[in-house]
Amino acid sequence: MNHFKTIGALCAVAMLLAGCSSKVDPQLTAQQMTMTDATCTSAEIGKIADEAVRKAFQERCDRREQFKPATPAS
Repeated sequence: MNHFKTIGALCAVAMLLAGCSSKVDPQLTAQQMTMTDATCTSAEIGKIADEAVRKAFQERCDRREQFKPATPAS
């Protein structure tokens, strides 16, 4: 019975360590961030700590500003 507790504890530690060491995909993280006029300001983008995420989010904001919706046909 004592072996089951030890194996369970080792599995829990292994799962914890595996979750902590995983690399975050900057593109995925940038896609998850809310994009509004307020968050696309250079001051707000500058607050993003990870350089790769900051660059990916800046690119999303740039594409957002370039998009102009078509006017409806009369």
